[in-house]
Amino acid sequence: MTIAEAERFYAQDEHKYVLSQNRNVLFWLKAAMKKGYSSFIKVNELQDLIDNFVTWYEIKYPEREFEYYEGVRYFDFESMDRLSEVMSLEQLLCRLPHRQLCLMRCDYRANGSGIRDIYDEDNNIIGHKAILFMSIKSKEEYHLSSMSKKRGMDFLLRADSADGRVHIDYAIDDLVDKENITLDEMLEIFRTKCSDEIDFTKLEECIFDHNCDMNLRKQVLQLVPLKLLYSERTTPERGYERAKRFINEINKKMGLDLTTDEIDELMSRDYSNGERWESVLKTFTDGEGEEQSYWTIENVNKNPSVPERVCGMVKSMFKKSSK
Repeated sequence: MTIAEAERFYAQDEHKYVLSQNRNVLFWLKAAMKKGYSSFIKVNELQDLIDNFVTWYEIKYPEREFEYYEGVRYFDFESMDRLSEVMSLEQLLCRLPHRQLCLMRCDYRANGSGIRDIYDEDNNIIGHKAILFMSIKSKEEYHLSSMSKKRGMDFLLRADSADGRVHIDYAIDDLVDKENITLDEMLEIFRTKCSDEIDFTKLEECIFDHNCDMNLRKQVLQLVPLKLLYSERTTPERGYERAKRFINEINKKMGLDLTTDEIDELMSRDYSNGERWESVLKTFTDGEGEEQSYWTIENVNKNPSVPERVCGMVKSMFKKSSK
């Protein structure tokens, strides 16, 4: 882009990446909380998450590196280590504040939580997993009339926090026909087979919070490319390249489906305002009467002004009459 085009490009920035001004995100968050969403992170922390990603990617892919590949030569470029090889997503996550990290991970949440030991074949502890648990209550009328039945009493539903994989135990083993059942699948089983026996409100709340967490994460991450694109610390072209790299890397590492649709559309707009600048060879006569030439940049689409056109017509008429 020319300087004039870049100015028009930045002038149409709607600053959607400033959450305090983003009505769509704020309205969605307010509506979700009215429906029962238990958000654990504040708007200013979400803004900080966006800013952290932008800073990380502007350091990861620096201006000087872009300039080098655009043809600007630096004598010391070869001695500069490429940070992009070590600044992975995992390294960024390790440096995020706790609640920002929790949103990025989007683990399932419940009132109860704990740690489960992981054993090898020799029964040695080789690691740990975060787990959650929630109370599934027997409906009072069913409990009083069915004391001898399997789910006549309250029980705890346990699952891995990261992927929601349910721990199958005595209370639910007759309901499932496979080992790897997620909390989302368990909810559908309860609704289909046990809706008249148990109150699984806590599980519904867990699933709703998890879905809202993932929705919020996607909305926030989709704003990072916009801030990278409109960053005035770079050019629109380099900001666009950083934004595409961010989207590709996040989608690949986290299995998300962020799109380049918005930044593609913004970059494809015509910011020329009808102008088309090209190199033009000009000539002039110097003080000694010799003709000289030079190259300059001109708007070749610029129409001559009315006075210029009139003047041209007068000159043409004058030449004709003089013949």
